[in-house]
Amino acid sequence: MAFDSTFIKTLEYLNILARRLLTFEARADRASPRRGASIEFADYRSYVPGDEIRYIDWNVYARHGNLFVKEFTAEENVHAAILMDVSGSMCFGHPPKITAARELAAAIGYIGLVNFDTVSFYTMSDTLRCEKQFLRGKGAVFGMLEAIDAARPGGRTDFHVLATPIQRLKGRSVVVIITDFYDPTGYADGVRGLLSQKHQVHLVHVVAREELEPPERGRFFLVDLETARQREVTLTPDTLERYRGRFREYCAEVERFARDHELYYARVRSDEPLEKRIRDILRTGGILERR
Repeated sequence: MAFDSTFIKTLEYLNILARRLLTFEARADRASPRRGASIEFADYRSYVPGDEIRYIDWNVYARHGNLFVKEFTAEENVHAAILMDVSGSMCFGHPPKITAARELAAAIGYIGLVNFDTVSFYTMSDTLRCEKQFLRGKGAVFGMLEAIDAARPGGRTDFHVLATPIQRLKGRSVVVIITDFYDPTGYADGVRGLLSQKHQVHLVHVVAREELEPPERGRFFLVDLETARQREVTLTPDTLERYRGRFREYCAEVERFARDHELYYARVRSDEPLEKRIRDILRTGGILERR
């Protein structure tokens, strides 16, 4: 897909939307307990000899006759690493899950860059590849979008690649994984390996409408998009009902894993409007806080 001017305008709108949605609690989570001269007023304290005179609140002095100094919270630098699953299974669905993943990566990266966070972009399949590293500022947006657009899906998923060290800068490190969680060998050990690197991890689970509600009945050859293995099946109402139950349970299992490990988790559908997907992700908290 190509990110045209219309999509850029959509990203600008989503950034405004994000800032409106974010709560005071999210902002408080972002603020460091360090005190210093920064953009966020924190509290007053009594003046002591040696304090800088420019931080005295003279209005308070005029009203009460006592000297008080303003204190501020020093906001942390945040490095956001976006990991986008580009394995073969992401080609499934109408629209394909990879299209939804690209849009999400672009939107989250854009929101980070225009709010002065540092952003890196990785692709993930049976390897973890850094496509863009330590981007900063709105001027880096087009380079990031080009890298996202150039990512081509194929191959197998291997969550064990998450044990690969992800480079970080000083400050808080946020890792956003955009994936369908399709890995027959399991995802848990890989995510735990990522947690051992002391990142704040967000899981964005992309599912296709056809995975939730298969539209067809009858006899089919199912093809694994990652291994090319085929299996002949007959889809009856009873078979479909059992499948739906198992798929719902798998999604619930991933969500329980996230909750048990205190991770942020959002499940989005690939055919939903981008605005709704971004709303759902931002409401899980932590990816971006109001400045």
